[in-house]
Amino acid sequence: MIEPAYVVLVGAIAIQIPIGILMYFDAKRLNLKTPEKYWLGVIVPAAGFIVILYYVSERHNLPKKETGAP
Repeated sequence: MIEPAYVVLVGAIAIQIPIGILMYFDAKRLNLKTPEKYWLGVIVPAAGFIVILYYVSERHNLPKKETGAP
């Protein structure tokens, strides 16, 4: 029989990976400084949902790439 903890962990990862991919492309679209940082934060099983909530609530206030050189 499959352990419930294993099912929960695999389920969480199965949910977090597509959300992480969407967040990565959204961060690239918004021209954020390090879009891969949010992708890597989401795929961490224990803290991924916290990163998702933070990103969604602060996505317009996150640091952006510099567009022009002085």
